[in-house]
Amino acid sequence: MILKNKTILLGVSGGIAAYKACTICSQLTQAGATVKVILTKAATQFVQPLTFQALSRQPVYVDTFDEKHPEVVSHIDLADHADLFLVAPATANVIGKLANGIADDMLSTTLLATRARFGLLQR
Repeated sequence: MILKNKTILLGVSGGIAAYKACTICSQLTQAGATVKVILTKAATQFVQPLTFQALSRQPVYVDTFDEKHPEVVSHIDLADHADLFLVAPATANVIGKLANGIADDMLSTTLLATRARFGLLQR
């Protein structure tokens, strides 16, 4: 399988299409990928972090300053180990932050730190 043993970051921003990211997360995990989910605070208004934790079997990241492992800086560690970074849905807010180098939440700081290929899905 092409996704087996790959680490995929799934960024979920706060649009109504956030619920579709649950299906993406599930399918990627079933295909053998390790999926690590980063939610914006607005995304948590549409889908709870626990949903993605159950689907991915991985910790879910929301707050830049909520360090889960004190030996690493989470957004740098995630960015360094990603094979692919997918943002779904990619709201105009996230696209604007990326285009202008604004890093003010967990998703945008990780996006700007990664060297992995990335994709933005708007719907």
